Amino acid sequence: MGHKHIRATLVLTITALVCSLIGWAAFAADGELVVVQGAEPTGLDPTVHRENPTYNVTMNIFDSLLQRNADGSIIPALAESFETLEDENAWIFYLRPGVTFHNGEALTADAVVATVNRIFDPALNSTRATDLGWIEAVEVIDELTVKIIANKTFALAEHYFSELQIIPPLHVAEVGTDFDAAPIGTGPFKFVRWDRGNQIVLERNDDYWQGPAQVESVVFRFISSPASRVTTLLGGDADLIADPPLSAMDQIENNPGTRLGIATGTRVMFVGLDTRQDSPLQDVRVRLALNFAIDKQAIIENLLYGLAEETVAMTTSTDLGFNPALDPYPYDPARARQLLADAGYPNGFEISMDSLNGRYINDKEVAEALAGFLGQVGVTVNINVLEFGAFNGAIFSHTSSPMYFAGWGNAPFDASYVYDFIIRSTGLLWTIDDPVIDALINAGNSTINQADRIAIYHKTAELILEAAPIIDLYKQPVLYGFSSRLTWTPRSDEFLWMYDAVLE
Repeated sequence: MGHKHIRATLVLTITALVCSLIGWAAFAADGELVVVQGAEPTGLDPTVHRENPTYNVTMNIFDSLLQRNADGSIIPALAESFETLEDENAWIFYLRPGVTFHNGEALTADAVVATVNRIFDPALNSTRATDLGWIEAVEVIDELTVKIIANKTFALAEHYFSELQIIPPLHVAEVGTDFDAAPIGTGPFKFVRWDRGNQIVLERNDDYWQGPAQVESVVFRFISSPASRVTTLLGGDADLIADPPLSAMDQIENNPGTRLGIATGTRVMFVGLDTRQDSPLQDVRVRLALNFAIDKQAIIENLLYGLAEETVAMTTSTDLGFNPALDPYPYDPARARQLLADAGYPNGFEISMDSLNGRYINDKEVAEALAGFLGQVGVTVNINVLEFGAFNGAIFSHTSSPMYFAGWGNAPFDASYVYDFIIRSTGLLWTIDDPVIDALINAGNSTINQADRIAIYHKTAELILEAAPIIDLYKQPVLYGFSSRLTWTPRSDEFLWMYDAVLE
């Protein structure tokens, strides 16, 4: 055996030994960015799935007609320009020429039509169909021009166009539902593989129409335990972790190889109260009692380190439609007990609540605190902790427990974005069925006059406080842990858009 071969073998052996001791990530390619979030995507077909852990991955593989910046502004993306036809409730999009999907298929107007048609295919049971139910038709004008027609005036149309991720129709026609596991888009990164339960690997698209990303590859890993995510970061096996526990802030800040990133959040945390199920929640006095029973400020101070913001009718002052004349439910357990007695439950009752562990900041602890406060007024809450996919499946199919502790991101900073999905009786989630509130929500969605919309949502908020379809809680902060080699700005909308990430 030659000296060079012996030396090479020795180097490889030592390298393998060191990597086994301190973690292979320290020896990863300089251009590989490792991102850890708390939940795994439910699928990667953007015409079917939109949950935030899913969207964080797909937004790096696919592009939409428009793009939302970190500051909330909306700019052209696959559509290099567009025009609004207000008299027709329609939009014309002029697609960017020369854009190709990762398989070489050209971006055309047919791709936009195929994307929308796939969303509304009843066989796929897409959760996006509810989001985009206001779309009436999509028409090809020419190869790079497409017209989208609405069945009504819709105030948040541009926001939804920024999340309408376009698929390659010829490829999808070939692979069918297999597209969910091996997606192809036009985005800054190409799909490589999905090791279920562990990671999704993406590689840079060197032909990206905006120019290639700075990093060569992105690995999304999924660790439900917040403490384990922190350990992964501190051990050098991650460059970015989402939602570290607040108790680990000092640990991350004081570690020489890591730092903390915080942004003001948009995610509304609440307990949905499904009144369509046969339970005491069908009585408004019970729903009000649950709200008076919760000391939200104690939860915010003790479990969120004072960084969360209490909501009023699911909104805060940053949201269009927030009503400054309204106050949150005060903490009043005596009033809660009286309301329960008035409703016929002087000794309380027993009920189940679905929850998660590791998806939101201190979600397990918050759920336990909620159950503790409700127990003090006689309501015994049995917490049912579910895996993220099962939890979403339950609330989206309306088979959850009567109570479910959840979060809803509000990227548009607009009251309608939470009301439309959570309060409206035909929304994605189930709470109450109130035709007056429904009419107001529909009216707010059906005008682009912002002054009118604000007045409508002020009234809607009043009625929501009276009807108590949810336990109103707070907006959680956006918290990240960084490795010292990563330069990236946290976004309030929680989107993990890695195109502008830089590794030093």
